Amino acid sequence: MLLPKYDLKQRIRTKRALQAMAGAGIQSLVSIHLFFAGAFRLELSGFTLLMLFLWLVHLSLYLVIRLGFNRRFADPSMTREMVIWSVMVLLINVFFMDRFRPLMMMFFPTVLIYGAFWMTTRQYLATAALMVFGYFAVMVGIYSIRSQILVLGDELVVGGVFVLVIIAFSFVSNEISLSRKKLRQRNAELATAMGKIEHMAITDELTGLINRRHMIYMLERQKSLVDRGGTGFCICFFDIDHFKTVNDTLGHHVGDIVLQRFASAIKKELRVSDLFARFGGEEFVFMAFGVDLNGAKIAANRLRKTVEQIDFKDISPCLNVTISGGVAKYRSREKVETILSRADRALYLAKNSGRNCIKMENDG
Repeated sequence: MLLPKYDLKQRIRTKRALQAMAGAGIQSLVSIHLFFAGAFRLELSGFTLLMLFLWLVHLSLYLVIRLGFNRRFADPSMTREMVIWSVMVLLINVFFMDRFRPLMMMFFPTVLIYGAFWMTTRQYLATAALMVFGYFAVMVGIYSIRSQILVLGDELVVGGVFVLVIIAFSFVSNEISLSRKKLRQRNAELATAMGKIEHMAITDELTGLINRRHMIYMLERQKSLVDRGGTGFCICFFDIDHFKTVNDTLGHHVGDIVLQRFASAIKKELRVSDLFARFGGEEFVFMAFGVDLNGAKIAANRLRKTVEQIDFKDISPCLNVTISGGVAKYRSREKVETILSRADRALYLAKNSGRNCIKMENDG
């Protein structure tokens, strides 16, 4: 296959390499046409060897990307390398031409424009300088070995026009590069903003836990997986004991601190696969994957004991916070509301049993 199937970035890089090869193909067709028009000072065998050599390098650059060796480079797209090679190809062709050199020079601005889309400003300015100095170096080389084919005054005029054209295209390329940079920055800013919006949409602002909406979404998602044979899960409804009393006696600002410290302590105890959400007020839902009722009760009790150890002495010497919880296990094909209702009933059983304890749905 010409393009990688699964690696999107490599697919884009390989596609660019093929685009560069397509440009090289057009340039080669022009060279062949000019050769038969008598523009090259080469015999057919020499011209054929030259084309084979140039295309051997073209294919090598493509294969470096297609086979993944480009991943080792600072710039895996290898844009600079392909652009520099394109410039060298044009200079080599110009060196072997006795006539129609200005026709070949028409390809230089195209290469510069192509590079502007992917290279930095410094890189394409360096490329433009390579074109100008490379062209004059080729002219000096031709003059040193075949001065009779050059009309110095004409070559200076052509060279001057070439420099002006490259400068003009450099301004255009600079605008393209700056626009591309601004677009990339705006895309990055947009991605950051979207990430923040997404985070705000699924997160409770006060505690930093996921919110009710996202927990319901995750429950529905896990339900679908279990119904198709995936790993089961349990949930535990938690309630902070006597939280209304904290708000009434110490104030809502203290209640907010209690919720924040509670959430911070809980986060440290969760497994990577666990989810813990603020469901509303002082109610929380814990979802544990891959455990049965007893395992979920053990995990819930661990969280309960963690909450018992939270220090609130800096707020009030007599303030201690405990939680009660009710555990239920998901049953295949049931609605999410059903398991939440069973966990809620187990929670009320824990409250009626003196609070600061965990009850299972089958304890009633």
